[in-house]
Amino acid sequence: MLDSLRTQALALAQGREADANAIADVAAQTSPEAAAWAFTQWRLRERAKRKFARAEHMLFSAEALEQATHEQVAAYHASLFPIGTLVGDLATGIGGDAIALAGRGSVLGYEPDVARAALARHNLAAHGLAGEVREADCLGADWPFDFAFADPARRVEGRRTLRMDEFQPDPARLAQRMRDLRLGAIKLSPLLKDEELMALGGRVEFLSHESECKEALVVLGTDSGEPGYEAVHIESGERLAGSPTPRRMTLTDEPETWFFEADPAAIRAHALPVLAERYDLFPLGRSNGYLTGRRNVESPWLKAYRIVGFAPTDPRQAGRALTELNAATPAVKTRSANIDPFEFGRKLRLKGRRNLVLAYFPSSQGRLMGLMLENSAA
Repeated sequence: MLDSLRTQALALAQGREADANAIADVAAQTSPEAAAWAFTQWRLRERAKRKFARAEHMLFSAEALEQATHEQVAAYHASLFPIGTLVGDLATGIGGDAIALAGRGSVLGYEPDVARAALARHNLAAHGLAGEVREADCLGADWPFDFAFADPARRVEGRRTLRMDEFQPDPARLAQRMRDLRLGAIKLSPLLKDEELMALGGRVEFLSHESECKEALVVLGTDSGEPGYEAVHIESGERLAGSPTPRRMTLTDEPETWFFEADPAAIRAHALPVLAERYDLFPLGRSNGYLTGRRNVESPWLKAYRIVGFAPTDPRQAGRALTELNAATPAVKTRSANIDPFEFGRKLRLKGRRNLVLAYFPSSQGRLMGLMLENSAA
């Protein structure tokens, strides 16, 4: 992957803007192909910093980087397996999860794409870690391990897909083999339907990281525990029991003193009833994620705001109401298709100093409702 020309080109391109003169200069000292590759790598390395602390020492491809697991989430994946054991990484890609697995034991990776397999080997070495990466399809190979992780590719000819039968390797076939292991885990999209996830068997964890529901992790095998849904908050380590079947909740259109926005992973795990019962909260209308209560609550699963008042649904009227409160142009949240947050916010050009938030959602009867909110820390 890193021959002498590419190594030289990387060094020459470091810290330089990828303009025509710079590319031509590096190409003259190496080759046009090496120069283009080097500037692309520095661009990808800059993007990769949001996922990898050692991004400047790693190598990437654009599509594989997009799917690569953030190293904090990969560390959680690795924590599922006993320390010191051999774990199979069944769809290695550029090695994001292989790095985390190799940091706590032995890893055997499978990656049929020759170029990506080379990237994974380089990235393991860049972290000072050892691991074997075989250029092979995991489903056609023997599995000399009792533990395995898989992150199937979810793109077909460059486009993202939500059809599980188009994922590579096939999650259904992975799940069938993983049931005979002690523990296996498959990273999938949280946008898949409940029936698709539950059909694979095992337990489903919805992982929250940086306030997003990053994935649905299907956990199988003899050590996987009872089937069901659970939300996992990566930063805090907290877990929240959910359910594959949404429970009915008593809705309210009457906001109390406090407004809460639930974490997307808690919503996806159908765990809102648990939060409502635990903290004496009620769902606001048909918002599927907005709750209200009489007292403030501190929880990694909830973002709290103090309710300042009702927000008009017309931008001009909302602007007048916000001006009276000395508000700056607010962020706009919505659970309604009738509000475009960007367009609505663009029409509110306010010069106040108070930072407020607008939240819009359908009432229990389908009528659009809005609230003016202040962050609990304000």
